[in-house]
Amino acid sequence: MISAEFEEKIWVYYETNLLPATRKKYWNIIRNFDKVIGHDPLRLTLDESKEYYNYLINRINNNNLSYSTAVTRLSTIRSICDFIENYSNAHGLKYTNFFKEISLPEEDKTIEEEDIPTIKEIDSILKVIKKNKDDKAFLIISLVVKCALTNNEISGLNYENIVMDTLGNLCINIPPKGRGRVSRFIKLSDDVARLLDKYINENSINTGPIFINKRKSRIKPRDTQRMMEKYCDICIKEKKIKRRYTMQSLRHAAFTYMLKGGATKEQLADYAGITTKWMTRYEKILTSGTVEQAIDYSIITIKSI
Repeated sequence: MISAEFEEKIWVYYETNLLPATRKKYWNIIRNFDKVIGHDPLRLTLDESKEYYNYLINRINNNNLSYSTAVTRLSTIRSICDFIENYSNAHGLKYTNFFKEISLPEEDKTIEEEDIPTIKEIDSILKVIKKNKDDKAFLIISLVVKCALTNNEISGLNYENIVMDTLGNLCINIPPKGRGRVSRFIKLSDDVARLLDKYINENSINTGPIFINKRKSRIKPRDTQRMMEKYCDICIKEKKIKRRYTMQSLRHAAFTYMLKGGATKEQLADYAGITTKWMTRYEKILTSGTVEQAIDYSIITIKSI
């Protein structure tokens, strides 16, 4: 049951600041949480946050809830618990928003051949970027197609994440995404390592974000997506590619070419910090003629800008 304390201390903010339609949506999500857990989110344990997460996953798997609706519910509860945490801290109370470390896995969509840019198309995009002397875009695209970084990982990349292994190889340390998970290290190929080292030195980066936007703040995923759209549109106009690709398309391409080059699903799942079940999406692409057979693990070589 939603408590009077929750309504008086927390909900009053949403009731007076949200538009009626949004307010109704939030209230229904809180009621759903209350129904599943047995109380409102004013009290929250780690086990309860896991229970709600598993409830959403089970609903998705049983086709009782769409993936997008589940994402909305989880992000709304996370936001509300953020507010509760800030409210509690301001009043000297202890509260932990365990939902900060919880997110739904990427939706298991089937990937079609047209969703994957060919090596020739990737090359065309990089050539256009090189022609425009956009070092930042060139490095970002290279990190995605060679290292399969996500858009969020690109935007969240800090100077402090760039490390050397014991053999002197340049690596990226990806911090853990949730409780119980560990950091993972991505060894950079020589071509990308040279690009990253050059970019850091030329931009005098010695702390904080590697990539910033025009407003001199940390680059956001939407910034990189707009960048991708810009160069895709140029390539389409020049008839180098047939359609727009997203940053996610490039990541799919990275996995596809790595698998085609000899990497196992287990290796790539560990490399990317995901489960092997998502790798099955690439089987259709791998058995088609879209990607030519290769003998190397890393098929794509990036020439310095």
